[in-house]
This record gives sequence, structure tokens and C-alpha cells, in this order.
Amino acid sequence: MRVRLLLAVFLLAAPACLWRSYAEVMRVHLDVLSGTADKIVLNAQAGQRPSSSDVTELTYPLQRARQFAYQYRSYAERESYQRFVAAVDRYQALSDAVDGARGDETRWAAERSQLPALLDAWRAAADQTRTALARER
Repeated sequence: MRVRLLLAVFLLAAPACLWRSYAEVMRVHLDVLSGTADKIVLNAQAGQRPSSSDVTELTYPLQRARQFAYQYRSYAERESYQRFVAAVDRYQALSDAVDGARGDETRWAAERSQLPALLDAWRAAADQTRTALARER
């Protein structure tokens, strides 16, 4: 009987824990994506052409962020969710640019000059998401 009571309490409390963690988990995703984007662009500005493992490092957080968005798709009406999805799209544009150009030196040299603008677009979208999260508190 006690086990059933504990299970019932857990089942009632678990959704509340997930709801409370939405903003924190989103902030973590934004922080990880920001750090990874900054790193790849700084390395590019230093003249380093990314390797395949660098691209994996760039795309893995993107995949996790997409999974988060899917997990919380019931929050789609929230401004923070909509801004987050838009920010992830901006990050993907940066990631795709890096991945698409890294294999060819000429293309990389041309694309590398575009990365700061893509990084700025990502940062702006991430900041808008953080602002929306703050308003929802």
C-alpha cells in the first residue's frame, strides 16, 4: 500500500518537476549552444579550418536542443518556446555553413568571413529567448 501511495505521489509530482525545469533546461541549452558557436567562430577567425570532430561537437548540442524542443512541444504557445526554436534555427544556419564549407579550402575561405554575421544572428536570437524566459517568470 505504501509503495502505491509513493508511486501516486511521484506520478503527480513528476509533471510539476518537468514544468519547473523547462526554463532551466532551456537556459542550459542556450549556454551550451552559445559556447560551442563562439568556439567554432573564434577558431575560424584564428585561421583554423574545422575537422569532422569539430563539426560533430558543433552539431551534437543542436540535436539535443531539437530533442528538447520536441519534448516540450506542448509549450509551443509560449513566446520563449517560439524564440528558442527560432534561435536553434539560427544556430543550425551557422552549423550548416561551417559543415558545408569545411572540406574545401577556397569555399572555407569565402564562408569564414560570413561566420561572424551568422554568430551575431544566433546571439541575438538567443538573447531574445532569454528575455522571453525572464518575462514568463
